[in-house]
Amino acid sequence: MQVTIEEFYNAVGGSYASVKELFLTDERIKKYVLKFKTEGSYQKLMDAVGSGDATASFEAAHAFKGVAGNIGLTKLYNAASELTEQLRGSQEPADPQLVDKIRAYYDEVQEKILEL
Repeated sequence: MQVTIEEFYNAVGGSYASVKELFLTDERIKKYVLKFKTEGSYQKLMDAVGSGDATASFEAAHAFKGVAGNIGLTKLYNAASELTEQLRGSQEPADPQLVDKIRAYYDEVQEKILEL
């Protein structure tokens, strides 16, 4: 079933209004959402978290947060922001519950992208 870009944002807890204001057309929004599917920051985050390196995990979480925020994926942005703050200035590994939350939200977004 194909969904509109606005339906996509509603389904994934995103902010359609804010990206519409930034990108102006649904076509441009869709272009960037589709790029998110293969953009790479999520994999860098998962690799960094898997390595146990707190500094690399922080940097990757911060970058991923920015990507999610730039395209209005608010729920995913908020989860990445939580992880970023947990890791900020810490040598502790990433909180597995926060990582699981990001993984679940990311999977949800990826599934919905297939419906665009």
